Amino acid sequence: MLPSTWVGVVVPWSRLLVVSGFTQGLYITCRVLRARGARCIAVEDPSLDDQWDAIRRADLDLVGIPVDGHGVQTDGLGDVDAVVVTPAHQFTTGAVLSPERRHALIDWARGGDRFVIEDDFGGEHRYDREPIGSLQGLAPDRVVYLGTASNTLAPALRFGWLAAPVELVEEAAAERWGIDSGSPALEQYAYARLLESGALDRYLRRDSPRLPRPA
Repeated sequence: MLPSTWVGVVVPWSRLLVVSGFTQGLYITCRVLRARGARCIAVEDPSLDDQWDAIRRADLDLVGIPVDGHGVQTDGLGDVDAVVVTPAHQFTTGAVLSPERRHALIDWARGGDRFVIEDDFGGEHRYDREPIGSLQGLAPDRVVYLGTASNTLAPALRFGWLAAPVELVEEAAAERWGIDSGSPALEQYAYARLLESGALDRYLRRDSPRLPRPA
């Protein structure tokens, strides 16, 4: 179980890949989409420079989509093949994607052979509102979910996860294996221990005032 499952991530273990952080997960996803015929991916503008670099390195064109107080402006997506979004906490504006735009994104993805790539940036921490549901939980068949321990533990850990739609998982696993034959096992065992013992959950609830406290 992932630490952000409580906000609505729906994924069996067979569709979960361990990756070396968010950037590697995005690069793998872009490589898979490129092999399937994708040519252009949209990103929020402004957004993290690493996103733009990873997309370009996967030999894909990109287009920036403006962001306002309700998140990415979904009416500007057009005919791109996929879009990268940070719905829980947009980087750099801090905006939370509104319910209307969440559903608009899913409708857009389902209206063609398109995917939403969800960067769960800041999803584990809630200082200003109640926990927010993930996009992936609304449409596991259309959303590639990327999470990382960088925001909760340490960026130097280089530990993350990729929840792939069923039609992408085998190709994503092959790309993952081709990069470095798998992630370090010791970090995975240590993280699993934090999950199983409840230590990570207790830490997150202390660190995020708006998360519900255990009884």
